[in-house]
Order: sequence, then C-alpha cells, then structure tokens
Amino acid sequence: MRYRFRKTLLRALRALALTIACVVVLVPLSFLAVNSVKYDRDFITVPPKLIPSEITFEHYRDVFSTKRTVRIFRNSLIVASVTTLITVVFGTMAAYGLARLGLSARLLGLIVFIFLFIRFYPRITTVIPYFLVMRQFDMLDTVWAIIIGHLGITIPFVAWLMLIVFRELPIEVEEAAVVDGANPWQRFSMVVLPMTAPGVASAAILTAILSWNEFLIAASIARRKASVLSIGVASYITDQGVQWGEMSALGVIMIVPMVLFALSVQRYLIRGITLGAVKG
Repeated sequence: MRYRFRKTLLRALRALALTIACVVVLVPLSFLAVNSVKYDRDFITVPPKLIPSEITFEHYRDVFSTKRTVRIFRNSLIVASVTTLITVVFGTMAAYGLARLGLSARLLGLIVFIFLFIRFYPRITTVIPYFLVMRQFDMLDTVWAIIIGHLGITIPFVAWLMLIVFRELPIEVEEAAVVDGANPWQRFSMVVLPMTAPGVASAAILTAILSWNEFLIAASIARRKASVLSIGVASYITDQGVQWGEMSALGVIMIVPMVLFALSVQRYLIRGITLGAVKG
C-alpha cells in the first residue's frame, strides 16, 4: 500500500514538474506569437488585451517588405551554419585527441578548466579587444568576423562536451577495430563517430542555437552589411518608441528555423548507443 502511494505521488510530482516546465517555456512564446498579430492600437489599451479581438499579419508584411530582412536572415543562416560545421568538426577531433592521448589526470583537468573558463567568462570583457583586432585586419562588418568570434566560444564548449562522451566510450571497441586493421582515421570516422552520434548531434544543436541567438559579438562589429537577426530584433527599439508588432514578428521568424532544426535531428538524441555496441 505504501509502495503504491509513493509511486502515485512520484507520478503526480513528475506531471506537475512537466506542466510547470511547459508553462514556463510556452507562455512567453505564445505571448510573442500573439503580439505579432496584434494591431498597433492593442498595445496601448488599458487594461491591456492579452488576446486581441482581431488579428492582422501586417507586421509580417512590413518585416518581409524590406530587403534588410532578407539580408539579415541570410547572414544569420550563413553564420550559424558555418560556425556549427567548423565547431563540430574541430571540436570533436580535438576532444577525441585529448581523450586518447593518455594525458595525466591533472593536465587533463587543467585543459577542461580552461575550456569551461572560456565558455563561461563574461563575454563583454572581450568585445573591445576583439573589435580592435577586427579593425586592424579590416574585417569589421563582415560575417567572417562574427563567425570567428563565435568559434572562440563554441569550439572549447564542444571540445569539453565531446571529451566527456569519448571518455565514456569503451576503448575495447577501438581495440577490436585495430585488430581488424583499421587505421586511426578509420577508427575515428567509421567506429567512434557512429557510436557517438547522439553527442555530436547535441553539440551541433547547442552550437547552432548559441550562434543563431548570439547578440553581443555581432552588435559590436556588425554595422549594416553583416547584421544578423538578433541585431534586427533589437533595432525595433528606437528613440520614438518600441515597435512591438514588428519586433514580435521578427522574433517569431527568428525562432522557427531553430525549432525546425531541433526537430529534424531529435531522433539522434538517444542514450544507450555505447551500451548497445558493447553488448552487441
């Protein structure tokens, strides 16, 4: 009786936690979507209208009617795609090398600490030096300047993440590949990567989201030609007021690609690949 009560209580607590998480995530997104189809007059009503009596898509029309939106969307797509590709390739290879070099625990711990320090230190402290470096190389207002700035953040993070994944991978699987005559590149590409596909997919998702949403580095070096979506959303805060409708519409447009990307790779986010390989 006590066991059944405890089991029922745990289920209820899990359901409650899931409900709270859904509310925390979905309510702001729903509010953003509703604001994107409101008339301008509905933003200044007292009391405010959470659900408008009429909807309009004029804000989306206004956003898409300018060439600027197409340009910043293209720039964001280029920056996120190139950053994700380079980060996953170099971060994964660096992590594999560190995991198989046989470094001492102290040295490996120091490297991991440096990775985490680079990931979590205040990014604002590097904006001015990075701006000066990019100006020296005449790279201001270019997508490559934004990409290089993102790589300095994403590669250490992915290397740390994949290092954990590779250290959990049984070395016996690679030893079996060596017996079969596989060289280091074949072991890495044909044995290790397929087994760590969920970790690689997670790294790609996190990198793409970070690069797509990043604002500070882009805002410091992109003026006009290399502007991205995060700068475009902020640009609707003007000295004449906030253009809530256009800002919300562009915010929705900015969210949709990342949602579709996450949904397209979610099937790779499965645990247990390593255990299955060992048992098989």
